[in-house]
Amino acid sequence: MMKDFPNAYCFVTNLAFSEEPTVKNRLMPYITKAIEQGFKVILVTADSTPLDEFDSNFFSHILQPSQSNRPRSFFKRAIFEWFETRKILKSLIDLDVDIVVLTIPSMFFLFNAPILKRKKLYLDVRDLTWEYLQNSKPKQLVAKLFFRMIANTSFKFFSSIVVTNEAEVEYFKRKKINALLYFNGISSEQFRDLSTIPKKQHKEFTVSYVGKVGIAQNLETLVSAAEVIKDVKFNIVGYGSEYNRLQDIALSKKLNNVTFYGNVKWKEVLRFYQESDVLYAQLQENFSVAMPSKLYQYLNASRFVIYGGGSQAQKTLSNFENNIVIPPDNVRKLVDAIKQSRKVCSQELNFEDNLKIIKHNYIRENNVYKILQEWSKI
Repeated sequence: MMKDFPNAYCFVTNLAFSEEPTVKNRLMPYITKAIEQGFKVILVTADSTPLDEFDSNFFSHILQPSQSNRPRSFFKRAIFEWFETRKILKSLIDLDVDIVVLTIPSMFFLFNAPILKRKKLYLDVRDLTWEYLQNSKPKQLVAKLFFRMIANTSFKFFSSIVVTNEAEVEYFKRKKINALLYFNGISSEQFRDLSTIPKKQHKEFTVSYVGKVGIAQNLETLVSAAEVIKDVKFNIVGYGSEYNRLQDIALSKKLNNVTFYGNVKWKEVLRFYQESDVLYAQLQENFSVAMPSKLYQYLNASRFVIYGGGSQAQKTLSNFENNIVIPPDNVRKLVDAIKQSRKVCSQELNFEDNLKIIKHNYIRENNVYKILQEWSKI
């Protein structure tokens, strides 16, 4: 029998905290702050084991693990997620809660929202994934226009929409929808950890990437740069669909200066930050409205940042010191940026202003508190 949860928020994702730390980083401040304000919280994820970090009187974790692996094919994955999200949402029809918060990047939660139209629905938008489909590919362009049409008809089912950056605020403003802004920054605990990273000790100049190793990041650009600059050490920390392919490329080119570490714990992430001179990230051009949350960590770690991308992230980084923004997927520009950063890092750099900006604007708990205050008025 389904238990009733009055005065509660229900946060729903079709991803697993154990596999997608970005989802966990996004939702945990919501959960913590909601409980602090006296609400009960139900969390629905694709994990196979429940979280035990909260008092069970205030927190319940409903597990909806995927029954099969997600297909890599775009269209097969779309069909898979369509049915998966419908199954999850249908299971919540009889759950007695005040508010259901659907958090995406899975656009199919948005498209299937009418299943829960009798509940008060809020939408938490981490990524406008349908807008990332490429106009240059006819099939993706058709899908993009189709998904955009469905999205526009689905927004009306939500009493509140929350986004992660200014570009997404403008996206909804053009649709005459008022969106609340909750930056994908860092937690207060991460801020404390990152702000106390020691200075680098060893002399070998090191460039590190820490994060998801997928198609959107196209880290082949970084591997190709490593082939040009043999006297620089490159670390690739994290895992994703492109991990094995990139390892094979580095192996075939006999690149002894590139090391792959796979997924590591937070303490190890801090160690890689500490041992790096430069922290690198990239998103391909069609992801230009996104702001990678790892950039906030990079900036907070007081290391020089090189970012391959544009639009939203470029605008945000312009407010910070000690970074270079270059076009994505451009090996020559990346090589030049690494050489330039090597000269800059030979001097004593000041990161105090960066830390002040992070502390003032990008602590997740502070931003979530503001969102919950706004929701209390709806």
